Amino acid sequence: MFRKKLRKQSKQSMKEAKRELKAAAQQETMMIEKAVRDAAEPGALPSGVQEKEAFFMEQVATGEALFAQGAAYHVPAAIAFFKALKVYPAPVELVMIYQKAVPKEVFDLIMKLVTRDAAVNSAGASSQSSGLDQVDDKVSNDKNNKEGGSESADQSSPEKKPEVQSQEEKLSRAENNAETSAEKPGNTQSQEAKSEQSSKANTDKEAEKA
Repeated sequence: MFRKKLRKQSKQSMKEAKRELKAAAQQETMMIEKAVRDAAEPGALPSGVQEKEAFFMEQVATGEALFAQGAAYHVPAAIAFFKALKVYPAPVELVMIYQKAVPKEVFDLIMKLVTRDAAVNSAGASSQSSGLDQVDDKVSNDKNNKEGGSESADQSSPEKKPEVQSQEEKLSRAENNAETSAEKPGNTQSQEAKSEQSSKANTDKEAEKA
């Protein structure tokens, strides 16, 4: 009876944990959707240079203060960083800074916001949305390059075979040269014998004439 009771309690706790995770995921999706649509509303973001700068500093400070309070504040922190990204003139550079400065969980949420913003504003083709499209493409390309780095290294290794063959050819040529050089002393000896015979014949002819 005691074991059955423990099993029943564990099953109930697992079901409750799944419900909480599902509810948290739904809440996260709703917050991301709302943040993206609110940022797309006319007048939601400042238009002047000084106003943009002040808004940017305010949102970055808010995001830093929020994610420092724990995981429960990661989504609001990511939304604040996303708003700062919307007014920054070089969004790709700012995303690279985010990637190094904020926790991975917060950065992943920022990228979810960027991806959703690109999908919502794809028909609108504004300068800000096109900049965030470039951010999404940049991060995707970086991931693909990291994944493909190991494959390219593996594919480059078979290319070393021609070098081995060329070295073998060099060794065979060296051996052939050594054999030919070893044959040369015999040739020189035969030439010397021929010269001695010719000189002897000349002396014999001179002796007959005398």
